[in-house]
Amino acid sequence: MTRALPLAVLALACIAACDPARAAEEVAKIGDASVTLSAEAMVAAAAPTVSAFAVTALSTLATILLGRIGPVWLSSLLASRIEIVVRTAVDYALNALEGAAKGQVLTIPVGSAVVAKALQRALDSTPAWIIRLAGGPAEIGARIFRSLHLEPDSTAAKVLEPALQGLGTGASSPGAFPPPTADELRDAERMSRN
Repeated sequence: MTRALPLAVLALACIAACDPARAAEEVAKIGDASVTLSAEAMVAAAAPTVSAFAVTALSTLATILLGRIGPVWLSSLLASRIEIVVRTAVDYALNALEGAAKGQVLTIPVGSAVVAKALQRALDSTPAWIIRLAGGPAEIGARIFRSLHLEPDSTAAKVLEPALQGLGTGASSPGAFPPPTADELRDAERMSRN
């Protein structure tokens, strides 16, 4: 008798899963006990549990996706922001200096002046945390140098170093711009891994 009642309930649950209309009318009678299953009652009873499970599963999935996609998205956003800073600074310097024009091959003295002017513009118009994550003024200067059309015999030593020293941000003044903090380096490393 004790086994028969759960088996009857299980049989009615199977009927309810296959044919809910018939299950609403089915009655299992075992001895004096009777069990009536209603499809509406079963759905109403299961709804809170199912919805709680669904919310938990979807929240977990959203957290996992954000953890995987977030750093990659932030890294690409930061890289594009740095490229915009470099492009804007170079355009500004080419327009501000006499003897320099976009698409023109620049001589060493003009190229150095363009790098210095563009670097100063980038440092003045960009938040310090972006410059730190980009590698500091020297790295921004190197990106500016690489984006210019210079004479074939132009080197970083001839063009970039005088511009950095002229700004006081070269190797001769290491305290001019603070290096990235440990947290910023850890975040940048974490972003580059994903």
